[in-house]
Formats: sequence, structure tokens, C-alpha cells
Amino acid sequence: MSGWERLQVIYGSLLGDAWLDKPADGNARLQVRHSIKQRGYVEFKNRVLKPLSLDLIFYEYLDRRTGKTYRQVGFNTRRHPLFTYLRLLFYNNGVKTFPVELFDDMDEIALAIFIGDDGTFDKNAGTVKISVDSYRLRERELIRAWLERKFSLKTTLQKDRVYVLKSSLPTLVKIVSQYMPESIHYKLSPP
Repeated sequence: MSGWERLQVIYGSLLGDAWLDKPADGNARLQVRHSIKQRGYVEFKNRVLKPLSLDLIFYEYLDRRTGKTYRQVGFNTRRHPLFTYLRLLFYNNGVKTFPVELFDDMDEIALAIFIGDDGTFDKNAGTVKISVDSYRLRERELIRAWLERKFSLKTTLQKDRVYVLKSSLPTLVKIVSQYMPESIHYKLSPP
């Protein structure tokens, strides 16, 4: 992948589940973590982001609400000035935001990774929904506008989910499927 394509993977990851942490002194790093069921997807991201990405890390944690133990896999990157810069764009007072400055720069690859992180195929609606619960209402509306203006996708916002209308699903699949590893294509269609 080119440097531009790697950057898109970073953008999509940051729109989704990844985060940037920055010590008081030094540069930020990207942190990626997913369910162990998505190991292939994590390995894909890890390969794409080499040489910045470090080895895979396996985690277990106890959810005190349910009493269940969950397994995850992820990785960190090396600390780098790029991540420090992106932290300025993606965070406002420590809270993740949708970076309006990058509205036109984020492309199909970023969207594919965003859906890989936070997308789900909704069997009842027959389409894809994207979880945007970590964003405030203003950012949710910006994400919806980005999907409509940049990709001509008809969407609706329902609470903390952006739904791609069923009529736009074929367009979405055509746009993103080539950039998603096969292991997460289930997010675009029924199992």
C-alpha cells in the first residue's frame, strides 16, 4: 500500500475503535484493539501499518457487569509525530471528534475501515448501520453529511447509529468491499 492508503487506514481506524494516546513528553501512538474473533482484521491493519506497527498483543478482561471474560487482540504503533498531529485533529480536550478539516481528504479506504470497526449488517433493516455512539450529536450529523456528500449514500440517523438506506447498500458495497479484508465482509451482508 502507498503512504496515502496507509493514512486512510489510520483515518478509518480513528473514526472507529482505535485511539491515540500521548504522554506529557513525546509523541502520540495509535492503539488498535478488537475482539479475538477479528484477529484476521487486526493482522491486516498491522501489516498495512508496518513499519510503524508493533507486534500483536492478546488481552483478556472481565466485564464486571456481565461477569463474562472477553478476549481481544490488538497492537500499538511506535510513537511518531504523525500521530501527535492527528491527535490535534481528532481530539478536542481529550474527547474524540469528527475532524472537519479532513472531510474531503478521507476516502473510500477510510470508509471501509470505519465500517470494519463500527459497522454491522442489520438483518431486520436489510442494510448496514454504523455505530456512532462515541460522538456527540453534531459529529454524528457531520458523519452523515460526509457519507452523503462524499459517497452519495442516502442515510438516516437514529439515536447513536447511522443507517445506510437499503437503496444505497449496493453503492456502499461497491465502494468499500475491495478495501476490506475478506474476514470482515460479513459486515456488508447477511451471514
